[in-house]
Amino acid sequence: MTQQANFFKLGLFVIIAFSLGAAFLIAFGAGEFFKTETLGETCFDESVQGLDIGSEVKYKGVKIGTVKAITTPTKLYNIQSNYVLVTFSLSDDCYVGQTGETSTLRIKKAIAEGLSIHLSFKGLTGAAYLETDYSGKREIPLDINWHPTNIYVPSSKSNIKRMGDALNEILDNLSVVKLSDITAELKSLLQTLNQKANALSMAQISIQTENLLKEIRQTNQILATTLTSERFTRLIADAQGSFTGLKAIVNNAKQPIDNTLKDFEKTAGSTKSMATDLEANIGTMLDSLNKTSKMMEHMIWLNSDAVQRAVENFEDTSENLKQLSIELKQYPGRLLFESPPEKNTPEKIKEKLKTDEN
Repeated sequence: MTQQANFFKLGLFVIIAFSLGAAFLIAFGAGEFFKTETLGETCFDESVQGLDIGSEVKYKGVKIGTVKAITTPTKLYNIQSNYVLVTFSLSDDCYVGQTGETSTLRIKKAIAEGLSIHLSFKGLTGAAYLETDYSGKREIPLDINWHPTNIYVPSSKSNIKRMGDALNEILDNLSVVKLSDITAELKSLLQTLNQKANALSMAQISIQTENLLKEIRQTNQILATTLTSERFTRLIADAQGSFTGLKAIVNNAKQPIDNTLKDFEKTAGSTKSMATDLEANIGTMLDSLNKTSKMMEHMIWLNSDAVQRAVENFEDTSENLKQLSIELKQYPGRLLFESPPEKNTPEKIKEKLKTDEN
């Protein structure tokens, strides 16, 4: 009996533990099971060494998906191609600089705006991942001859691929250059320089140099004669006298200029005083006008009823005059020949009211 009870407790413990484990997996893994993804694909015309299934897909460093499969278009679509086909999944909450209700709509809008994908590497470890970004200079996309089953994102060359292409181009250009021709041209240039140097006559150079020195000596003698001449001395003296006279004129004009500046300063002070007085008077005038306007407003408020009645009487009078002018236009003789209207007596008013009621 005791052994059966122990088996029962052991079985109950196993069932409870299994139930708790299943509940734990469901609670923490349900999000991954029910998480929606958008599949995309691209192709590369280069080696994808270092890229594995599960590698990250990023947008400017932000993770937006993972690599699902690495294969070739030949295997997947049964066509002839030397490209590498990479299929990746994009999370439903990925944003690549575009707005939209679904990730599919956002990705399509981004592709239309120039979004491309390229291979990047994490430092020197050799691990690769896919990086998406908008390319300023849009490269010519790879020519594909199949219909992608998923969203196709155009690819661009990786930095290593671009560097390799540049080095290959440099090497191709160097291979075209013929070093033997360059050496021959340099040798010919040196021979020509030697011939020109041998053709120069040192005797003629010496004669020309001696003539040049003679001309320099003659020029120095002429210059010395000019500087020591009486005419140059008199010219210097005249210039000195002119500067002395100019200095005297400046000294004589200094006092009047100072007086003029002082008068101008006094005039500015007087103008400032007049402006101050004018400003004070303007303030007083404004105060008076303000008081007068308040008094007029008070008077109008006190006599508002009388003003209202006067306005009403004026309106009635103008209306009567208007009616009279209309009648005179229609019947001009009425003013001279028509008898005045009868006066209304209380009896006539009563009779008129009875007639109106009937």
